[in-house]
Amino acid sequence: MKMRNLLFILSALSLVFFSCDDGDILDVELDFEDTFQTCPSNNDIVLFKTKEIPSESLSVLISNFSISEVFNLTDNDSLKIEKDGTFNYRTYDDDELPSSLFCSAIPSEVNITNDYPSSCKVNFLTVLTEDDNDGIPAELEGKDPNGDGDFTDSLDTDSDGIYDFMDVDDDGDNVLTKDEDINDDGDFTNDDSDGNGTPDYLDNDDDGDGTLTRDEEKGTPNQDPTDDETTPDAGPDYLNPLIKDILIATKYRKHSIQQTYEVSVIINNIDLDDLLSQPNLPFGFLTRNGSLTNTREEEPEL
Repeated sequence: MKMRNLLFILSALSLVFFSCDDGDILDVELDFEDTFQTCPSNNDIVLFKTKEIPSESLSVLISNFSISEVFNLTDNDSLKIEKDGTFNYRTYDDDELPSSLFCSAIPSEVNITNDYPSSCKVNFLTVLTEDDNDGIPAELEGKDPNGDGDFTDSLDTDSDGIYDFMDVDDDGDNVLTKDEDINDDGDFTNDDSDGNGTPDYLDNDDDGDGTLTRDEEKGTPNQDPTDDETTPDAGPDYLNPLIKDILIATKYRKHSIQQTYEVSVIINNIDLDDLLSQPNLPFGFLTRNGSLTNTREEEPEL
């Protein structure tokens, strides 16, 4: 099951609108954050952002649409969706705008001084990134080696169906990759306990004693060979070539994969009379309760 949250990206969006009417020039500068929020209502959804001093809002109403549709994509993929919508730029005669301005069943009491509507096209782009956060950059773990966006050719060292850049245990030895930097110098490639030329994080028999690391447990298996030590002060058995006892592992450790969904929106075909007519308006990035962590859990079978 996937638990989905969103990456929170904060920057500034500054736009200047000009309008000519009987020789007068209207100079309207919009200085909004580069994030927006959503407010679903039945089968409709509103995308909106507000600001104060002066009090203004940008909003888009999309009918018969659910925000869940923008997350309907596959691992490490992207999705584009275009919807028809109604765009509004509004100004208010209020020092502060209520938080329930767009998401209240009963409209908030505000004094709208100007309301500029327009039909528009709403273009969503969703990019999903998944990573195991094991300390090794994804590009060094064989992520999409051909750079063609097809991740099926990515490296899967232990053939467990989880690509190395998403696999918290690349070699399938039940020792997490992040724990195989034995000398703790941040370089996983120079830790080769048995000197066979394969670094421990890619070696399923770290001490080269012929017993797979994941089978070097004692007593009741807990899928963690790091806490099994037969000889005091000699280190764990999986790094001790003198200990070759075998206790066959029955399963892999559960994998937790961090997910980041980045949803951006561009509004096209806005026409607000003479106020604004331009091919596209970057609306920003979707945020929901700030920056939260996404986690997908898998427990591959041996």
